[in-house]
Amino acid sequence: MTASTASQALVDAAAAVVSRTDVADTLSRLLADCAKFTAADAIGVLVHDDHGGLEILSATSHRAAELELYQLQHDTGPCVDAARDGEPLVADSDADLTGRWGEVGEAIVAAGFHAVHAVPLRWHGRLVGALGAFHTDAGTLDDEARQLTQAFADLATLAIVQTPDLTDHQLQERVRDALAGRTVIEQAKGVLAHTGNLEMDAAYQHLVRHAADHNTTLTDAATTIIQQARQRP
Repeated sequence: MTASTASQALVDAAAAVVSRTDVADTLSRLLADCAKFTAADAIGVLVHDDHGGLEILSATSHRAAELELYQLQHDTGPCVDAARDGEPLVADSDADLTGRWGEVGEAIVAAGFHAVHAVPLRWHGRLVGALGAFHTDAGTLDDEARQLTQAFADLATLAIVQTPDLTDHQLQERVRDALAGRTVIEQAKGVLAHTGNLEMDAAYQHLVRHAADHNTTLTDAATTIIQQARQRP
């Protein structure tokens, strides 16, 4: 369940950062609250991998994940550029999106989004990745929404890094762990979609409810679902 106010959401996220080790679960809750209180309709996070490339770490929906993947495939887009250049980007019209990012911008508009706010994830001067917030209504991307998006992005960075004295090698290890958690979640979504004849978004929501109902983390719930599927004849 998400918080009832933006301030409570930020408090909950900060508490999760210092008390939880399940990065995938913390990010899932944090991004859901970010979307709620910034009026974003979808959010995705990209992170730099061991080889300097970018990978999808977390997304609030399958549609957001597909748009992040499309950006990666074309090596351009608001989230990719923010992760690569380290500067926040705002596009608040269809013309801006298509004019700056061509086919990628057209894909974003075709998916029903008309404004995007992408902010870099930074840790002590190092680029960890970027968070991209997609809005169906360009009017919801106001100054308050931009400030809150940056605040949630900073907490997302803390959730990934968590300690102030990580070496570059330790940072990459933490990112690898987070990506491993996402892999388990994606596998569980596939299992639920197949066994329940569900769309991927519905499968993800089922997984979130399962974790909440069983008072467990998203990764643990996903692991259980995968194990149960493997035990079936």
